[in-house]
Order: sequence, then C-alpha cells, then structure tokens
Amino acid sequence: MEDLTIVLPTINEAGNVGPLIHALYEQFGKTPVMVVDGGSRDDTVNEATQAGGRVIENLNGYAASLMQGITESGTTWVLVMDADNSHRAADAIKLWEAREGVDLVVGSRLVKGGGSSGSAFRRFLSGTLAGMFATFARLPARDVSSGFRLYRRELFIDAQPGAKFFEVQPTLLAHAKLKGAKVKEVGIFYHPRNAGKSKNRIIRYGVAFIAAMFRLRRQLRRGGANAKKAG
Repeated sequence: MEDLTIVLPTINEAGNVGPLIHALYEQFGKTPVMVVDGGSRDDTVNEATQAGGRVIENLNGYAASLMQGITESGTTWVLVMDADNSHRAADAIKLWEAREGVDLVVGSRLVKGGGSSGSAFRRFLSGTLAGMFATFARLPARDVSSGFRLYRRELFIDAQPGAKFFEVQPTLLAHAKLKGAKVKEVGIFYHPRNAGKSKNRIIRYGVAFIAAMFRLRRQLRRGGANAKKAG
C-alpha cells in the first residue's frame, strides 16, 4: 500500500516483533514497516531486520520514537502499534479500512467491538483514565491511552508533544482537537504479550498521565479562547 507506513516502537521485543511483521505483510502486502528501536539488548533488531523491517534507533523514549516514525515515514498515513503482539495485524486492517473522511483512527478497547483480555486492574485503569480525561480534558476519543492508531501524517508532523512516555497518546489527541481533526474509534481487542516482560510502570506512567491531563486541559482552554478571539 503506497500511502501507508507501519511504525513499531520497540525495546526488547525478540520473539514478538518478527512474527508481527510477518503477520502485517500477510494483511498489507509489502507495506513499509519501520521499527524504531529504543536500545534493545536482545535479538529484536536482528529479528526485525530478518523479517523485512527497516530498523532505526532512537534512545530518547517512547514519545520520541513515535514522533520520529511519523515524521520520517514520508507517506500519507502512518499506522502505529505495539510490537509485543498485544495489537494484532487482523485488527490493524480494521483501522486502515476506517480511514475514509477522518484524520485519526484510534483502536479502542472501550467502544463496541473492543475489549481486553488483560488483568481486571488494567481494565479498571483504562476505564478510569478514560473517565478522567473525558471530565477534565474532553478529548475526541474514549480510549485515551491506546497506542494503536492510524495517523494522517500531515496533521501531526508539527506536533510538539512535550511528553516522554505513553502520555504522548492523550497529548496527540489534544493536538488533533486543536487542529480540528476528525477522529474515529474502531473496536479492537487487546491481547497479553506473547514473549518478554512488559515495560509499563504503572505508578510512574500513572503520575505522568495525570500531569498530562491537567496540562492538556489548560492547553485546550487556551486554544479555545484564542479561537474565539480570532473569530
């Protein structure tokens, strides 16, 4: 697919990234797959390369890896997904098919057709984050922490998230809102990782998400006020 690049941020995903790339090729044909690696110490880079992915290195955190993938892709659309097989290629094609008339498609656990086989605590956390952001920031998607997304590149290459970790997800939703972007959620199912250990640090990332929520609330209020003045 000429208008699409698939971006996989990775760190220590040997045993996961190779099978995922093969599964993506089965769904999308020889669509470019860009693996942005954060300094893996296992066989991730070799596995990704052998599977046909283009590997680049970024040691500045998840948010920087995601943004590098978006800016360097050079295609109209950029599909970003986790490389631990919690996001599946069969769901990725759903996001691609939902792109008509929108600027951002979010793979959501919280809408019809979506769900998660993770722990009850993680499901509770996702729902709680969604409720908090809906109340305080009013972002244009319910599953604010989902990293399974299809971006229209031109709307996001100038984004300056000011984030380091996974709080980049709601930050980019706020960017989309300020840009007047059209956002759609598509139900996807979140699976447990196949191999390796999770990089999620619940307390650290939870604090970062809450800080981002209040920062985005202020940012969106300023954006709304500026829009009224311009009008």
